[in-house]
Amino acid sequence: MRFPRIVLSILLLCTALFAATPQLRQIGMVNIPGAPGFGELTFCNGMLLLTHPGASAVDVFDPVKRRVVAQIAGLQAPRGIATDEKGGRVYVADHGSNSIAVIATDSWKVVDSIGLTGSPDSLLYDSAGKLYWTDSDAGTISLLDLHTKQDVARTDTGGTPRELEWDGARKLVFATLQDTHQVIVVDPELKIVNRFTLNASQPTGLVYDPQYHELYVAVRYAVLAISADTGAEIDRVAAPAGIDRMWLDPDSHTLYAASEGSLLTLNAKGRLSLGDEILTQVKGDAVAYDADKHLVLFPGGREGKSKLIIFRPMAPQGQSGSDDPQEAKAR
Repeated sequence: MRFPRIVLSILLLCTALFAATPQLRQIGMVNIPGAPGFGELTFCNGMLLLTHPGASAVDVFDPVKRRVVAQIAGLQAPRGIATDEKGGRVYVADHGSNSIAVIATDSWKVVDSIGLTGSPDSLLYDSAGKLYWTDSDAGTISLLDLHTKQDVARTDTGGTPRELEWDGARKLVFATLQDTHQVIVVDPELKIVNRFTLNASQPTGLVYDPQYHELYVAVRYAVLAISADTGAEIDRVAAPAGIDRMWLDPDSHTLYAASEGSLLTLNAKGRLSLGDEILTQVKGDAVAYDADKHLVLFPGGREGKSKLIIFRPMAPQGQSGSDDPQEAKAR
């Protein structure tokens, strides 16, 4: 009777793995003003901020009211975004104007513009008054002092930098280099202290997991988990092409990955495993997870119009469902 016991063990293991990943259900889809085409997403003061190159704007979306409450227009190809919530400032990489747009969070208006020597893409704020910014055209990472509005350091990466991630404990920056299949490690003086060469091509999206001290890297047709110390590959999961951005829920350790027309959930607890793949009603490659309201937000385009789909992770068995009053009213 060993064979049935083995089969039962496998079934129980598969069931446990499936149950460990919060499955998603769609609870709403809202219109966003402007043509489709979104960049990076972040949260500030409870609002979801979306760079929106298709509308030459930054959208301020209220997840409670489920609508755009402000749209900061007049930008030229906005891409990366970073926030200083304590200082009441949002920084936007205005790629088309070679500048950083500075937005006040009390008015959601542009209050300053910092001219740069290149075209900014991704941004990373270090909470100490400095802003890392990439120029993918020049292949550089620069460090901007926000007090003096001057670059204090710059390094040639030897490739095309895409996403930036911050290890606050060690004060290190990680960056994917798309064309050299590498992740580089940069110290506060912008010295490259390590290069991790991946057994994969075209790395773009990047997430740092401080609990497991791992990096999750979106590459062509896969998502990798690698050691943040050595770059050694720990695990990989096959994935659709086109994943550019990911978001980690640190509580459930679910990794959300956006691809063109699909949303993936992955278990990320030291090892990676695929939880679910949802074919969405819009095409987009950005995703955000609102940890306060337990919502997954997926912007994109549909029939030439900008949309934002709202998902909620399904509650585990034995727990109550949504505490969202809008959902309760709908039921």
